[in-house]
Amino acid sequence: MIYGLAYALLLAALVVRVRPPDAAVPLRPFEPPPDEPLLLTRLHHRLFLVILLGAPLERLVVAGEPAGRTLGLVVFAAGVLLYRLAGRDLGGAVSPFLGPRAGALLVTRGLYRYVRHPMYLSEAMIAVGAPASLGSRYMLWLAVPALAVLALRVLREEDALVRTFPEYPNYAARTKRLVPFLY
Repeated sequence: MIYGLAYALLLAALVVRVRPPDAAVPLRPFEPPPDEPLLLTRLHHRLFLVILLGAPLERLVVAGEPAGRTLGLVVFAAGVLLYRLAGRDLGGAVSPFLGPRAGALLVTRGLYRYVRHPMYLSEAMIAVGAPASLGSRYMLWLAVPALAVLALRVLREEDALVRTFPEYPNYAARTKRLVPFLY
């Protein structure tokens, strides 16, 4: 029961957007760049939707594995927190697409001082932690293709950032991709 409640609260924290009255308005409406591989973006979003909604459904149908729930909950919570912090750091430049938003500047502050893709790191943590927190073994297996899609998105996004921002190679040379001080 406690894991289900914690899951619901974390899911709400992940999807409910609260913007303070003095927050900057996003640069422009979400429009994919002309060369955006929309299939990859759609696959990414659909996999995460299935994982996040499928885990509680699986938990209702199948009792779930009790081992690892606490660790899963910690990873899920850390992923949600990291996701929110990375989104705050991006501000109006946040986009669901690989290519940067028109008029956006390269963000190198906050979490982006330490890693180039903290939002993707947070999504990887969510993909693994969310189903693990409910003991959803089958949905946990969907984390494997979700992580593969995230890895592909990282590579494609870096190509788009190099084309858009001349300073990106210098930033990439001094900042790790996903894990601070390691990778």
